[in-house]
Amino acid sequence: MTHYETSRPGQHRRRGGGAGKAGKAGKNDTPWPRRPLLTALWIPAAAVMLPVGGALGAFGAWFFLPSLALVLTAAIGLIYAVVCLCQSGALRGVALALLLAPLIAVPLMSMNTAQATVLSMRGTPHPGTVTDVTVTHGKGTSYTCVVRYDDAPGHTRSVSCRSGDAAGERVSVTEDPDGLVDPEFTADAENPRFDLAMVGFADVSLLVISGAAAALGALLHLLRKRRHPVAQEAG
Repeated sequence: MTHYETSRPGQHRRRGGGAGKAGKAGKNDTPWPRRPLLTALWIPAAAVMLPVGGALGAFGAWFFLPSLALVLTAAIGLIYAVVCLCQSGALRGVALALLLAPLIAVPLMSMNTAQATVLSMRGTPHPGTVTDVTVTHGKGTSYTCVVRYDDAPGHTRSVSCRSGDAAGERVSVTEDPDGLVDPEFTADAENPRFDLAMVGFADVSLLVISGAAAALGALLHLLRKRRHPVAQEAG
């Protein structure tokens, strides 16, 4: 009886230790969402909301808050979906690292594309001369050129420019008659199709990366569920 009583707890400890190892193996995983398909809908939704939100930002200060709300909601929803559906820390880290560039590029390029499209459709070119270049230092360095129009004596316009532009340079500025978007150099407003193609490429990349990560995460979840059915049901 003494041997039985002393050996019995040891057997329980061995069983408990095995369960502890199984629980420890999955402690770094995020909980699987109750409605994974609904969570996965954030991926295509973000692929639509990011370019739309970025494009709204081209139409002045009145559209800044709606643009920012759409972009932030899409980015947070996409990150949430990837984190929940990727059942591996390594897979999650790789997916988020690859998504960083498209998340930033899509709304910014969409804003530039919307501006160039409006100017190419209804803008008026004005030849002129750069009279001054202002350099602004912040998170990044930006340049603003003051251009004096030849066809409107005494009229000047501030235009976003590059580091290579200098005072005295001859340029052409395309401006929307109603001021729907900011003016820009005519050379930058003449090819919106290329900008649109770049937005499409970045948006498709975002969709493919996040979709592939979610699919691999779902596959990994199913494999673990088959290997540890009791632990999954208990969880």
